[in-house]
Amino acid sequence: LVNRRVHSGQRGFLDFSPTRREYTDKENDVPVLSLIQFSKAPFVTFGSVKLGTSKSAVLRIENPTEYAAAEVSVEKIPSSKGFSVDFGPCFQPGGSFTLVVTWTPTEEGGIRELIVLNASGVLKHQAVLLGRAEAPKRKKKTLWDTIKSKREGEKMTTLRRKVEHPPLKMAANKTFQVSRNPQYKRDKPRSPLTSLNEGKGAIERSLTKHSPVGDRCLKSDKQKALNLSQEQQSLAAFRKHAARRRYLILKRAAVLIQQKYRATLLSRKTKNEYNSLRAAVLTVQANWRGRADRKRIEKWHQCASFIQACYRRHKVQAEYRAKRAAAVVLQSHYRAYLAGRKMKRGYLEKKAASITVQAAFRGMRVRAELKKKHQAATVIQALARMFLCRKRYLLLHSAAIVIQSQYRALLLCRAQLNEFRKLKQATVKIQAVFRGFRERQDLKRQHKASRAIQAHFRMHRMRVAYLALKCASIIIQERYRAKRLMDQQMQSYRTMKHAVIVIQAAYRGHKARRKIANMHQAASVIQRKFLAIRDRKNFLAVRVAVLACQQRYRAVTLTRKARLDYLSKRRAVVCLQAAYRGYVVRKRLCIEHMAAVTIQSQYRMYQQKNNYKRLCWAATVLQTRYRANKKMRAEVHALSVKKNAAVVLQAAFRGMKLRQMIKQKHQAASVIQRAYRAHCEHREYLTLKSSVLTVQRRYRASVAAKKQLQTYQKLLRHWLARRHKAATVIQQAVQKFLLLRRQKRVQQGILKAQALWRGHCSRRLNDNPKIVKLRHRLRVVTASVREEDKLCNKTSSALDYLLRYKHFSYILEALKNLETATRLSPECCERLVESGATNVIFTLIRCCNRSVPCMDVITFSIQILLNLSKYHKTIEAVYSVENSVETLLDLLQRYREKAGDKVAEKGGSIFTKACFLLALLLQDKQRTEEVKKLPKVLDRIHSIYRLTARKHKMDTERTIIKQKMSASINGSFFVPVTFLFSFRFAPDWVLRRDKLKDIVDPLRAIQMVANTLSIVL
Repeated sequence: LVNRRVHSGQRGFLDFSPTRREYTDKENDVPVLSLIQFSKAPFVTFGSVKLGTSKSAVLRIENPTEYAAAEVSVEKIPSSKGFSVDFGPCFQPGGSFTLVVTWTPTEEGGIRELIVLNASGVLKHQAVLLGRAEAPKRKKKTLWDTIKSKREGEKMTTLRRKVEHPPLKMAANKTFQVSRNPQYKRDKPRSPLTSLNEGKGAIERSLTKHSPVGDRCLKSDKQKALNLSQEQQSLAAFRKHAARRRYLILKRAAVLIQQKYRATLLSRKTKNEYNSLRAAVLTVQANWRGRADRKRIEKWHQCASFIQACYRRHKVQAEYRAKRAAAVVLQSHYRAYLAGRKMKRGYLEKKAASITVQAAFRGMRVRAELKKKHQAATVIQALARMFLCRKRYLLLHSAAIVIQSQYRALLLCRAQLNEFRKLKQATVKIQAVFRGFRERQDLKRQHKASRAIQAHFRMHRMRVAYLALKCASIIIQERYRAKRLMDQQMQSYRTMKHAVIVIQAAYRGHKARRKIANMHQAASVIQRKFLAIRDRKNFLAVRVAVLACQQRYRAVTLTRKARLDYLSKRRAVVCLQAAYRGYVVRKRLCIEHMAAVTIQSQYRMYQQKNNYKRLCWAATVLQTRYRANKKMRAEVHALSVKKNAAVVLQAAFRGMKLRQMIKQKHQAASVIQRAYRAHCEHREYLTLKSSVLTVQRRYRASVAAKKQLQTYQKLLRHWLARRHKAATVIQQAVQKFLLLRRQKRVQQGILKAQALWRGHCSRRLNDNPKIVKLRHRLRVVTASVREEDKLCNKTSSALDYLLRYKHFSYILEALKNLETATRLSPECCERLVESGATNVIFTLIRCCNRSVPCMDVITFSIQILLNLSKYHKTIEAVYSVENSVETLLDLLQRYREKAGDKVAEKGGSIFTKACFLLALLLQDKQRTEEVKKLPKVLDRIHSIYRLTARKHKMDTERTIIKQKMSASINGSFFVPVTFLFSFRFAPDWVLRRDKLKDIVDPLRAIQMVANTLSIVL
């Protein structure tokens, strides 16, 4: 029982040993950054990292564009928090690369930072870095370490004792000792006969040692037996007491260890449950707080959007349309991608199912064919010689048949050719006679028809003439009878009319004769054409018949010859295939027989060897037991029952082990056979698959090469067209530029002449002594202007002073000159940014205190930065300075009580200028989002606004009270109106009426910053 408990406890200790678990908050399993517009920022997770160690994470960057390479640079990284990366990669379109981010934590706690990447200087992308730094934990000392150290101390104490022989108590209780050596954990159970044999040997040695030599001669046999039985009883009682005492000690120790171990397991389980419950509670709390914050922020955004709807309507509509178009495109592409992936998945499932069915069917078919081949192998070997002899006979027989058929075909061909020639001559004669008869009959019919046509035509002509004459005579008679009643003066008219009628009759007769002549000529042409077409049609029919006969005869001849060649080749190929297949089947069968014989021989050898070893071991045991029984005749009856029981148990155990071993060998043989068959089928399938893949690869390569060639040609044509178009555009632009320059020169000359003339006229008409004196003074001042007084030279000297000198007066003078230059010239702004003076200006602001000269320096510095921020080309340089926003927020907190008068002497106080500068910098949405993510920015702005609003409220109440008092005195009441303002920023060198002037009201300035950050106040 003790052994079983101790071993079960050890197994429990091994199975339930505590392992270290890392709980990480992973928001993305595979962080991937795509270099496209509106791409989502990936999350790079580091998990829990010990202080003093480093950990790296991988960020994969992909370039999905197919027409341009991309160069990626790291623009902003929180190096102060221990982050470092590689930067500056450039890769081809459609490629990707891996960016390794390393974090070495410097302080304990969670961290969430941003890394800003710039793609080709155009697009900016962000990646979120998440991690948690933990302090290293101290290792706790377990109960098992304490017990182990205590036992090692006991062993060292025991080794110091000098003991020549082991005590009888320890010798008797070795069976109950628990060994922790792994090699004894799975040994066979120890037989109780072994311990009894060892006890008997110890008793015999003890008796031999303690019995004197002279007593065995003096005592009688009865006294010897009595002493021996008493000594054995006392030894057995002592051994029983020692064993029981040892057993109770071990039992108490085992129970104590089990209790401690179960308590340890229970404490670990309780701790793990508490940790999991605590993590779940933290997760639920974080989700609930995030949800509450998101709801609150969403409510703020809704309120802010409702308040600012009138101003941002047009801009939001344009952005909405662009985003909606992009979303529609993305949704269509994504839906197409989902549909394609779904169809591909279905296709792959169907393909896998069909491949499985095909593999099963082919395996079944191959096994059936192999079985048939095994059955037919014997028949094939028996009939092989007969087949060879029959093949030789059939070859000779077929050769004789071919020769005879060729000769008979030649004779038949000659006879058929003679008959065909005779038949052709007779056919030609018959055709000639028949065609002549048919032509003569057709000619007679045509002549008869022509005569009938001519007779009918003449009859028609005479009838027409007769009818015309009859009609004319009737008309003449009617006219004559009518005119007979008329005056004789109409006689001349009747004569003229008769003449006209005669002329008309003559003309009609001439026209009819001409028409008949044309009809005769057309009939002749039609007859000639008809005869020619009919003869040609007959000739073509005869020609087609002759060609068809010739082609048919030649085709029959070639078909017979090709069929004979094909039959001979087919018989040869069939013979070769049968011989090769028989050889392959015989070779495979021989290999399989050899493998089966080898496996069977190895198995039989192993079985015989096991039987022999078992017999040797049984013989050795029997011999040992027989010698022991001869020495222990006094105890043979007590041990015989135990021996028989042990033999029965051993025989049953050996039989069980032997049956298990045989079963395992059968299973191994079955597995080997299945593996070999599967290997053969798999090898054939791989060969077929490689051939199919090779064919597919070559076909796809050819198709891809054609497509690539077409693409290159298309790109080349597009490039040539584009180059031609570009050259045309450049030529047009150059010509237009030259023309405009000439026109501008002419226009400037005309304007100059006009200006000179107008000035001359104005001076001649309006000159007086004061104007003349003023003009002379201006000429003197212009002549006395030095080169150093130019704006560019002042900017250069001021930058030199600012970057080189450290004296306060030089720095103040340089700041004054730079403020004037940046306010009046955009070139000076760009030059200041290129020299890197913005970092120096921010450093000056951070180093100044609240003295009057330092406040002047801060005022000029803020004004310079304000001038740079109003210019769109230099605002990014001001924002990109490290900790620029934090510096401005520090200025707001430091000078909030100095929030200025509404009529300031130098264009506004430091507080209002800093607010105006911060509002200008945060006009870009991306910069606004970055500032929102900075720690405690919104809280600081809230606190500044509360203080400013409270002071402004007090001033407003005092002003209203004064106005009411003055209104009560004057009898009028006026309430000031708060006007809404619009953001329209422009540099000072832009002269527009609608541009926003500098703000001097502190409340208005901090409200503008809050509106820019979309903060609900």
